[in-house]
Amino acid sequence: MLNIGIIGCGKIAQRFMKGALELSHVKVIACAARELDRAVQFAEKFSIEKAYGSYEEMLGRDDLDAVYIATPPFMHEDQIRLCLNHDKHVICEKPFVQNKETVHALFKLAKEKGLILMEANKTIFTPTWDAIRKMIQESVIGDVRYLEGSYTYRFPTTNHWVFDPKRMGGGMMDVGVYPLTVALSLAGLNVTEMKKMVMLNEQGSDDLTHMLLRFDKGIVASVKGGIGVETDNHFTIYGDLGKIRVPRFSKNPYYFLEVYGREEETIKLEFASEFKFEIEHFAQCIQDGLTESPWMSEAMSSKIIELITTEAIG
Repeated sequence: MLNIGIIGCGKIAQRFMKGALELSHVKVIACAARELDRAVQFAEKFSIEKAYGSYEEMLGRDDLDAVYIATPPFMHEDQIRLCLNHDKHVICEKPFVQNKETVHALFKLAKEKGLILMEANKTIFTPTWDAIRKMIQESVIGDVRYLEGSYTYRFPTTNHWVFDPKRMGGGMMDVGVYPLTVALSLAGLNVTEMKKMVMLNEQGSDDLTHMLLRFDKGIVASVKGGIGVETDNHFTIYGDLGKIRVPRFSKNPYYFLEVYGREEETIKLEFASEFKFEIEHFAQCIQDGLTESPWMSEAMSSKIIELITTEAIG
């Protein structure tokens, strides 16, 4: 049994809990928030045995194996260090930390302690993307030529850290990270060229970023992320023999396959929580004695933040 504690008791932590409750070999035994009342409410809602108003007090538990960090991103670095220094494995919500130098320093600390550190990016772990990767490997749509992914929405208020560039706010940081991670997982990390068009808001963060990437394999990708402009949310993979289209790709249990010359096919999978699979992967990495995930590795997290914070490559 893997005993997990949660730092941060907001909406994303509630969705994480729904995934954790589907797993018999994982148990959330504690949660902590800066306001004890909030942690108590969260614990009562999900039948968690203990709530804390102090992160350090929760981390002092000997029966706690790992921690899920679900706080705003500008808090992540200090909280990851705190957890690692208390000898806990860590899975931390995206966006991870502010730059690739910090990514390296934190992974170095985790490896020195023999602990796993993993950025939580639920999308690439779902059965949907397992099935799609298999199709690509089997050349069902031929050689992949072009990737197109978009995750945008209109945030309900501008009075929030998500609009503050000094606190890792902005559309690409908040949600553009999802299609970017999918693109990197499919095309690899060797980006030879990158260009951006950015729409800034009054606070100085990006309402919308449109990123164009070229990879060493010749694949080109278009990635959009936004918090001020809502477009069609999807990810589509174009090959020379067909395409795979995934609407609402970060959580969908179905996708569309079109092999050119044939009728489009709808493929449906069954799963309740998209968070279940990243938790399952994280637990397996711990069981296998790994210090980083083969999917959400140091190299992957480093490349993601490099691309988000760099104006252009090539």
